[in-house]
Amino acid sequence: MADVLIARATGIEGFERHVVLKRIRAEQARDKRFVEMFLDEARLAASLHHMNIGQVHDIGTDDGEYFFAMEYIHGEDLRKILQHAAQRDVTIPIDHIVTIVASCAAALHYAHEHRGADRKPLGLVHRDVSPANILIGYDGNVKVVDFGIAKATQRTTETHSGLLKGKVAYMSPEQCLGNPVDRRSDIFCLGIVLYELVTIRRLFKGANDFLTMSSITHGEIPRPSEYRPDIHPQLEAIILKALAATPEERYQTANDMRAALEHYAAHAGLRTSTTALADYMRATFGHRPEPWAADDDDEPELELSYDFDGSASGIVRAPALDLPSAAAPGSPIRRARTKAVTDAPDPSGALANDALMERMPRITPAAPFWAEKPPKTRGKKLLLAGASVAVLAIALVVVLIMRSSDTETQTATAAPRVEQVPPPKPAPVTPPNEVPSAPTEAAAAPAVEIVEPAGTVKKPKTTHKKKPPPKGVWDPNALFPKK
Repeated sequence: MADVLIARATGIEGFERHVVLKRIRAEQARDKRFVEMFLDEARLAASLHHMNIGQVHDIGTDDGEYFFAMEYIHGEDLRKILQHAAQRDVTIPIDHIVTIVASCAAALHYAHEHRGADRKPLGLVHRDVSPANILIGYDGNVKVVDFGIAKATQRTTETHSGLLKGKVAYMSPEQCLGNPVDRRSDIFCLGIVLYELVTIRRLFKGANDFLTMSSITHGEIPRPSEYRPDIHPQLEAIILKALAATPEERYQTANDMRAALEHYAAHAGLRTSTTALADYMRATFGHRPEPWAADDDDEPELELSYDFDGSASGIVRAPALDLPSAAAPGSPIRRARTKAVTDAPDPSGALANDALMERMPRITPAAPFWAEKPPKTRGKKLLLAGASVAVLAIALVVVLIMRSSDTETQTATAAPRVEQVPPPKPAPVTPPNEVPSAPTEAAAAPAVEIVEPAGTVKKPKTTHKKKPPPKGVWDPNALFPKK
């Protein structure tokens, strides 16, 4: 939304001072909403006066372009310190970590307690506590900057935070879900910074914003001692309390977290001071002149990135679940999920990866009936089909044998056997003068005897019809109807 420049302010009698100018961009200077947001940030930051908060000196316009001037802090932000440690595979001393985080907690507590001109609490929440917004001076001073998306009761515009790439990893669970936030949201974000300073590892980092926010809302945070065994249990307890999932389980104020850190430092005998931190900065980065006094041959600046550890993902992984039910309709996690689903089909993008595909809800189309089945299922079905064919074949053979037997029996019964009787003897010749006698009954007509075949019994004829088989019982005669 704005450009950040280094400028030199001059005045009468040779007065000169270098400041940082934050100027709204030309393409957004005509947008009334952006101008109001920019002025809100300037007025809010100008009202905060704390040694651990970057100071705003002046607000003005130049040729219709709004700007405000802030103090220049000669040092590095935490991104560069983390990147330097990750590249050299070293850890940051615990005493310097406690100094940095305790100073940030003091600055946040002051902002949370800040009151307006009417002496009413502003209810201010930074909402963007991240390594990029924590500056460490070469003199050892710690500054929290950039209240651009801060929440306050007296702001004239409302901002939508968290959807800038890289910033999502430093949001609280309630911020991801679109729920109301208060000062305890900043405590969670400061706990993320403390965890990463101790382990030199990204805590929340997914392939896209939705997976990152899912790991924040439902992921399990491992103990820091798993990545840094020399950490004291008391410091580990402070980190885990700040990272509690629900606001009620965290520190209720940033001052409580600061007090816990200072109590631990006193118990462990740590040297926590800006002087010791300044010595560490000089030992790490050497002598660095101011930009306006640097030569052209100086070492080029490193390109800063949130991915200081170079790992593919953060320590906390997103669980395999759908959109959390507690998410508000217009929450950042819902907008991120919509964008992730929209961008997922792009095979060349970062969203088309296995992690996204495993966690995005998908509809699997039904396979067609001709699709090849798995080997085990197909083998079982083939075995059952073969057994069925064999049973049918056996039944068919049995039916054929039974029908053949019935046909032979009927044929044998229908054709009786005829026995041959010897022909009768010829009658004697009677002389002509004699009167022929009457023929005997036996000679009149030869008798023919019909003999039934042996072993054949005549079946009485019945007039009733056979009853059909009951339903559900297979009738083998149905395959071969009688003609």
